[in-house]
Amino acid sequence: MSLSPTEKEAILRIIDSIDAQDDDYCAHEFNVYRWLVAYGNDEEEAGKALKRHLNIRKTIDLNSFVEKVDLESDDLNKYVPIDVIGQNHPDDNKVLMFERTGKIDISGLVDNVLMHKFMQIKLKMMESVHQKVVAAERKTGRQSGGLFVMDLDGISFSTKLISVLTGPYRIMWGTLFDHYPQLLQKIIIVNAPSFVNVLHQACSPFLPDDYKEKIVISSESAVDAIQKHVDKSFLPSDLGGELERKTSFPSAPFPKVNKKEEKEKANLIAISVPAGKYVVQKFEWKQGDEIEFFLHNESSFHYFMFHCEDDTRDMNMWREMTVGCERPALSQIDSWKYTVPLDG
Repeated sequence: MSLSPTEKEAILRIIDSIDAQDDDYCAHEFNVYRWLVAYGNDEEEAGKALKRHLNIRKTIDLNSFVEKVDLESDDLNKYVPIDVIGQNHPDDNKVLMFERTGKIDISGLVDNVLMHKFMQIKLKMMESVHQKVVAAERKTGRQSGGLFVMDLDGISFSTKLISVLTGPYRIMWGTLFDHYPQLLQKIIIVNAPSFVNVLHQACSPFLPDDYKEKIVISSESAVDAIQKHVDKSFLPSDLGGELERKTSFPSAPFPKVNKKEEKEKANLIAISVPAGKYVVQKFEWKQGDEIEFFLHNESSFHYFMFHCEDDTRDMNMWREMTVGCERPALSQIDSWKYTVPLDG
C-alpha cells in the first residue's frame, strides 16, 4: 500500500505539530503513518505519543540497539528466542518472524527472569524488525510490517499460563506495541490447541484495538499454515522451505536463580504506593556516575525515570530518560546498571 495525498498531508501536520521536521525517524513517512493509524487518525494524540517515542529513541539511543553485542550474546536469548527471518514472498515485502511459543518454559521464565534485561532484549528484537521494515518500504515504496508466526505446539493449559499471559506477557507486548505501533501487520497462531479460545479471551481485552483484527488462529501445523503466507524460497528448511538455515528451539528448563544470594545483594527499602497515587523519589547525580538499581515489587505498578537540571515539581520540565512502563510482580529482585547521561 502506498500513501495517499490526504495521508501525506496528515503526516506533515503531525511532524509540524511536534517540531520534528529535521528528525531522521520522521523523514520516513511510513514511520509517522503507523502512529496515525494506531491512534485512529487522531492527529493530536498520535503526535503526543510520537513525541514521547522520539525522546526515548534519543535518550536510550534506540537506533544502536541492533548492534549491542552484549544483548545478542546474552544467555536469555536461548530460552525465549524469536527468529527474524526476512522477506516473506517475492511479490510482497513483509518481514517474517517466528517463535516456538509452545516450547518456552513459561513457568520457569516467570519465576526466574530479570525483567529489565528481558525487555532490553525484546526492544533489540523489535528495533531490528523495524529497521528491516523501513528498508523494505524504501525499496518498494509500499508499507511493510512484521508477519509474526507463533507456534503453540507443546503448550499445556494451566491457571499459571493464564496468569502469565495476562500479566508479564501482556505487559511486555503492551510496552513493545506502545513504541512500535502497527509494526506487526499480521500475527499467525499455528498448532492452536482446543483451549486456544480461552487464551484468546484472556488476552483480547489487553490487545490494542488495531491489533485484534490482525490475528489469525489455525490448528494446522506450522509447516502447513505458514506456506499460505510465505514463499518456500524464503522459508527455513525445518518449516518446509528452501533456506539452509533452521529456526531456533528454546532451551529448557529455564535456569533457576539462587533467591538467597539475590536477596543478599541489596538491603531494599520498602516503599508503599497507594492505589491511584504515585510516589516520587529524587536523587542528584553527575554525568558519568555508575548507578546499580535493585527493584522488587509485590504487585504491578508503573515505573518511570525522569531528568531535570533543577529540582522542580513542575512535571512539564521533566524529561523521560528510560522506557517507562508497567512492571509485573515477579519473584526475582530485578537489577541493572545505569550510566548517568546528564547532570541533574
